[in-house]
Amino acid sequence: MKTALAQPKENQSGQRMGAKGLKTRRRLIDATVDLLNSIPIRDIKVVDIAARAKTASATFYLYFDSVIEVVCAASAELVQSTPEIMALFDSEWTQDNSMEKAISLVRLYIAFWDGHRALLRTRNLAAEEGDVRFVHVREDSVRPLLVALADRIVAAQQAGRTPSFAPAAAMSGTIMMMLERLGALMDVHRARSDVTLEGMIAACAQQIATSVGFPPA
Repeated sequence: MKTALAQPKENQSGQRMGAKGLKTRRRLIDATVDLLNSIPIRDIKVVDIAARAKTASATFYLYFDSVIEVVCAASAELVQSTPEIMALFDSEWTQDNSMEKAISLVRLYIAFWDGHRALLRTRNLAAEEGDVRFVHVREDSVRPLLVALADRIVAAQQAGRTPSFAPAAAMSGTIMMMLERLGALMDVHRARSDVTLEGMIAACAQQIATSVGFPPA
């Protein structure tokens, strides 16, 4: 999927990157993600990234201007509209299978969150603070899923299976906000006995199934 930050063909000095340059850039991105998994972005310095990538700080600046830029590049590689999630929309949703499909959607989405938690949390915070680069990266990551959900909701509205007082795009966006918050807070619900993670998954799935016009009986 095309992202807001496509991989550049040249480094910061305008030199075309060959295989060696691309590998170095890759190591710098991977090193940054590794560091994010253990320390917050505010505590990460260029020298830390360079050391983890087994290169020099001066080499870092051949590829990135700052720590925030390499984090943005790493974020641009995340595709939350995964092939597994999008495959759920390739077949028909019915009254009999809508909850099963919706539960699968929720589980796949939060599993992706669980695997990239530190980077997603950092990306989302930067986007919410108004960094346009991260806003675009975040939008690109979920756009195919947003569109697929909206298309299902439009079909349900046209068939009279779900109310049309709210635009389909707004309903799709609301579902996405719900999924994002569940992904971000799933560890909280894992530790609770009153509002469990399984209960939250079921609640999210029910909202999705209802929105696409097949509420559970």
